[in-house]
Amino acid sequence: MPTVEELLALDLLTLTEHTERAGDHIDPLLHATSIEQSLAISKTCEVRRNGELVAYAMLNQVSGSSWFVRGFNTHPAHRTAPVIRDLLLQVGQVAQQEEITELRSNVYKTNRLSMQFHRRLGFQVTKENAKGVEFFATVKELASNLSIERTSPGKPVAASHLKR
Repeated sequence: MPTVEELLALDLLTLTEHTERAGDHIDPLLHATSIEQSLAISKTCEVRRNGELVAYAMLNQVSGSSWFVRGFNTHPAHRTAPVIRDLLLQVGQVAQQEEITELRSNVYKTNRLSMQFHRRLGFQVTKENAKGVEFFATVKELASNLSIERTSPGKPVAASHLKR
Protein backbone atom coordinates (compact mmCIF):
# COMPACT_ATOMS: atom_id res chain seq x y z
CA MET A 1 0.00 0.00 0.00
CA PRO A 2 1.32 3.45 -0.81
CA THR A 3 2.27 5.73 2.05
CA VAL A 4 0.62 9.03 2.84
CA GLU A 5 3.88 10.74 1.88
CA GLU A 6 3.99 9.06 -1.55
CA LEU A 7 0.37 9.93 -2.30
CA LEU A 8 0.83 13.49 -1.08
CA ALA A 9 3.93 14.01 -3.24
CA LEU A 10 2.14 12.74 -6.36
CA ASP A 11 -0.97 14.81 -5.62
CA LEU A 12 1.00 18.00 -5.01
CA LEU A 13 2.91 17.44 -8.25
CA THR A 14 -0.16 16.94 -10.39
CA LEU A 15 -3.09 18.65 -8.68
CA THR A 16 -1.71 21.99 -7.49
CA GLU A 17 -1.83 23.90 -10.79
CA HIS A 18 -5.41 23.16 -11.80
CA THR A 19 -6.64 23.42 -8.19
CA GLU A 20 -5.23 26.95 -7.97
CA ARG A 21 -6.64 27.83 -11.42
CA ALA A 22 -10.04 26.81 -10.01
CA GLY A 23 -9.52 29.32 -7.19
CA ASP A 24 -8.73 26.79 -4.47
CA HIS A 25 -5.55 25.90 -2.61
CA ILE A 26 -4.10 22.59 -1.47
CA ASP A 27 -2.81 22.84 2.08
CA PRO A 28 -0.23 20.03 2.31
CA LEU A 29 -0.94 19.29 5.99
CA LEU A 30 -4.71 19.17 5.52
CA HIS A 31 -4.32 17.14 2.34
CA ALA A 32 -2.05 14.64 4.12
CA THR A 33 -4.71 14.24 6.83
CA SER A 34 -7.38 13.73 4.18
CA ILE A 35 -5.25 11.10 2.45
CA GLU A 36 -4.69 9.28 5.74
CA GLN A 37 -8.43 9.25 6.45
CA SER A 38 -9.17 8.11 2.89
CA LEU A 39 -6.71 5.22 3.10
CA ALA A 40 -8.63 3.89 6.10
CA ILE A 41 -11.94 3.66 4.19
CA SER A 42 -10.83 3.06 0.59
CA LYS A 43 -9.61 0.30 -1.67
CA THR A 44 -6.34 1.52 -3.12
CA CYS A 45 -4.70 0.40 -6.35
CA GLU A 46 -1.13 1.33 -7.19
CA VAL A 47 1.39 1.10 -9.99
CA ARG A 48 5.10 1.28 -9.30
CA ARG A 49 8.05 1.53 -11.60
CA ASN A 50 11.49 0.81 -10.13
CA GLY A 51 9.92 0.97 -6.67
CA GLU A 52 8.49 4.46 -7.19
CA LEU A 53 4.74 5.13 -7.00
CA VAL A 54 3.76 6.38 -10.47
CA ALA A 55 -0.02 5.95 -10.39
CA TYR A 56 -2.82 5.19 -7.99
CA ALA A 57 -6.57 4.91 -7.72
CA MET A 58 -8.54 5.15 -4.52
CA LEU A 59 -12.17 3.99 -4.39
CA ASN A 60 -14.59 4.00 -1.52
CA GLN A 61 -18.10 2.70 -1.07
CA VAL A 62 -20.88 5.27 -1.00
CA SER A 63 -23.81 2.87 -0.65
CA GLY A 64 -24.46 -0.67 -1.77
CA SER A 65 -22.73 -1.21 -5.10
CA SER A 66 -22.18 2.51 -5.72
CA TRP A 67 -18.59 3.69 -5.21
CA PHE A 68 -16.75 7.01 -5.41
CA VAL A 69 -13.40 7.51 -7.14
CA ARG A 70 -11.68 9.40 -4.35
CA GLY A 71 -8.42 9.64 -6.26
CA PHE A 72 -6.99 8.65 -9.63
CA ASN A 73 -3.57 10.06 -10.35
CA THR A 74 -0.67 9.34 -12.67
CA HIS A 75 2.80 10.91 -12.65
CA PRO A 76 3.19 13.06 -15.79
CA ALA A 77 6.28 11.12 -16.89
CA HIS A 78 4.37 7.83 -16.65
CA ARG A 79 1.12 8.58 -18.47
CA THR A 80 1.59 5.65 -20.79
CA ALA A 81 -0.66 2.85 -21.98
CA PRO A 82 1.15 0.20 -19.88
CA VAL A 83 0.79 2.22 -16.65
CA ILE A 84 -2.87 3.06 -17.31
CA ARG A 85 -3.51 -0.56 -18.29
CA ASP A 86 -1.96 -1.82 -15.05
CA LEU A 87 -4.01 0.62 -12.99
CA LEU A 88 -7.28 -0.14 -14.80
CA LEU A 89 -6.65 -3.88 -14.36
CA GLN A 90 -6.46 -3.37 -10.62
CA VAL A 91 -9.53 -1.13 -10.57
CA GLY A 92 -11.36 -3.84 -12.52
CA GLN A 93 -10.31 -6.45 -9.97
CA VAL A 94 -11.60 -4.27 -7.12
CA ALA A 95 -14.86 -3.77 -9.04
CA GLN A 96 -15.27 -7.54 -9.32
CA GLN A 97 -14.29 -8.30 -5.73
CA GLU A 98 -16.53 -5.60 -4.27
CA GLU A 99 -19.37 -6.13 -6.76
CA ILE A 100 -19.27 -2.48 -7.80
CA THR A 101 -21.91 -1.57 -10.37
CA GLU A 102 -21.48 2.20 -10.59
CA LEU A 103 -18.78 4.81 -10.08
CA ARG A 104 -18.89 8.55 -9.42
CA SER A 105 -16.03 11.02 -9.61
CA ASN A 106 -15.60 14.77 -9.09
CA VAL A 107 -13.26 16.79 -11.29
CA TYR A 108 -12.30 20.45 -11.45
CA LYS A 109 -13.19 21.95 -14.83
CA THR A 110 -9.65 23.33 -14.92
CA ASN A 111 -8.28 19.75 -14.95
CA ARG A 112 -8.51 19.39 -18.71
CA LEU A 113 -6.70 16.04 -18.86
CA SER A 114 -8.94 14.43 -16.26
CA MET A 115 -12.07 15.80 -17.94
CA GLN A 116 -10.96 14.26 -21.26
CA PHE A 117 -9.94 10.99 -19.62
CA HIS A 118 -13.31 10.57 -17.88
CA ARG A 119 -15.19 11.25 -21.12
CA ARG A 120 -12.95 8.89 -23.08
CA LEU A 121 -13.63 6.11 -20.59
CA GLY A 122 -17.38 6.66 -20.91
CA PHE A 123 -18.26 8.70 -17.82
CA GLN A 124 -21.17 11.13 -18.19
CA VAL A 125 -21.60 14.49 -16.43
CA THR A 126 -24.44 14.29 -13.89
CA LYS A 127 -23.89 17.50 -11.92
CA GLU A 128 -22.02 20.70 -12.59
CA ASN A 129 -21.20 23.95 -10.87
CA ALA A 130 -18.87 26.87 -11.60
CA LYS A 131 -15.75 24.94 -10.52
CA GLY A 132 -16.34 21.31 -11.28
CA VAL A 133 -18.39 18.41 -12.49
CA GLU A 134 -19.58 15.11 -11.12
CA PHE A 135 -19.08 12.19 -13.48
CA PHE A 136 -21.03 8.94 -13.37
CA ALA A 137 -20.71 5.61 -15.15
CA THR A 138 -21.91 2.10 -14.65
CA VAL A 139 -19.22 -0.55 -14.57
CA LYS A 140 -21.10 -2.29 -17.39
CA GLU A 141 -20.79 0.84 -19.57
CA LEU A 142 -17.10 1.18 -18.76
CA ALA A 143 -16.49 -2.49 -19.56
CA SER A 144 -18.06 -2.13 -22.99
CA ASN A 145 -16.05 0.99 -23.90
CA LEU A 146 -13.59 0.23 -26.68
CA SER A 147 -11.36 3.14 -25.57
CA ILE A 148 -10.36 1.06 -22.57
CA GLU A 149 -9.29 -1.78 -24.85
CA ARG A 150 -7.25 0.66 -26.95
CA THR A 151 -5.48 1.84 -23.78
CA SER A 152 -3.90 -1.58 -23.62
CA PRO A 153 -2.53 -2.58 -26.99
CA GLY A 154 -1.69 -6.24 -27.26
CA LYS A 155 -3.43 -7.33 -24.08
CA PRO A 156 -7.09 -7.89 -23.36
CA VAL A 157 -7.64 -5.63 -20.42
CA ALA A 158 -10.30 -3.76 -18.72
CA ALA A 159 -13.40 -5.00 -20.44
CA SER A 160 -12.91 -8.52 -19.18
CA HIS A 161 -11.85 -7.30 -15.76
CA LEU A 162 -14.61 -4.74 -15.36
CA LYS A 163 -17.45 -7.03 -16.39
CA ARG A 164 -19.51 -8.59 -13.67
